Amino acid sequence: MKKIFLPALAVSVAFALSGCKGANEKRGDEHLENQRYRNAINSYLDALKKGKVSDEFYDNFTLALVRGANIEAKSNINSDLISGYFDKAATNISKVQKPEVIEEFVTSYATIGKQQAAQQGLDYGSTLQAFAKIDTALSIAKRMNVGEASVKTIRTEAENLYVGPALAEANDETDPVVCEYYLLRIAEIAPENADVKAALNKSRKGTRGYFLIFGENIPDPSGKNRVDKWGYVMALPTIKMTATSLSGELQFWASTGNNTVLDPANITLVSTEGKSVNAKAGTGWCEAEVLVGKKGDEKIEKKRQNLKAGEKGKLMNEFQCGLNVTFSFEKGFVPDYIQYKDEFGIGKKFLGQ
Repeated sequence: MKKIFLPALAVSVAFALSGCKGANEKRGDEHLENQRYRNAINSYLDALKKGKVSDEFYDNFTLALVRGANIEAKSNINSDLISGYFDKAATNISKVQKPEVIEEFVTSYATIGKQQAAQQGLDYGSTLQAFAKIDTALSIAKRMNVGEASVKTIRTEAENLYVGPALAEANDETDPVVCEYYLLRIAEIAPENADVKAALNKSRKGTRGYFLIFGENIPDPSGKNRVDKWGYVMALPTIKMTATSLSGELQFWASTGNNTVLDPANITLVSTEGKSVNAKAGTGWCEAEVLVGKKGDEKIEKKRQNLKAGEKGKLMNEFQCGLNVTFSFEKGFVPDYIQYKDEFGIGKKFLGQ
């Protein structure tokens, strides 16, 4: 009989031991219960070093980190400790067992992001970081299937606090290129906001004839890398639209770092539904460097060289070309943007509807 029951006894003892708490974890639990969150975190870290923890360890460790971050935020909303605590909690979240702990984590993380984003005079880079916290919380909520609705509500509230003042600042700009730059930055944070969409659509209709080159004309370059992403920048100084066609002079400015061939076959018009039609190219021109002046006193100048209908041109880096193009399409096709794409880069010219 002893031989029969000894294995079962060994299994039960092993199971009991696996659920036991060491001294450091017990000390952490005591600190957590008494709201000494930093002490709890330190004790839990010591417990991890020992290598043996109980089944509920990660629930309690996560609560200590989250509540410690919330206490820190009350004294300094921009404290580096906040990100450190939440980053540590995020790495352990898949080991948390209780849904209510996960919900407390995602809602607290999103709320702190919202509070950071709502600060007066916050620069764009810091605003992006604040919304990144909310989006990380939302991603974890979706993955763990806990708290998604609550985090979405917090994000909407954060957007509403941000969008109003940001749109007012953008609309105060008299330079249409600078205005669109600011609108594009806002759209990076609130892409589905109806007011942002309407303002950007209106701006795009007004800047069809402009190169959206964001250089020294931009007062605040923070976030420039998020919106200044096209290797080919286009403008439509002349445009005519009917129910079944779009035509005009399409100009190009290259910033890919390469001299390339401007091929009309690479030009497409894309609709709001993602359908596309190819361009029919007419005559055009490309800028080129030519020597001018008397022999011995020559200098290099930019000169336009004409292109025949459908002919390829040489588009040099930071030079311009222009082509007369026509797009034909069926009724119901709503033009969204013109695209040029080759092995060196891509460009999109959004038209507005």
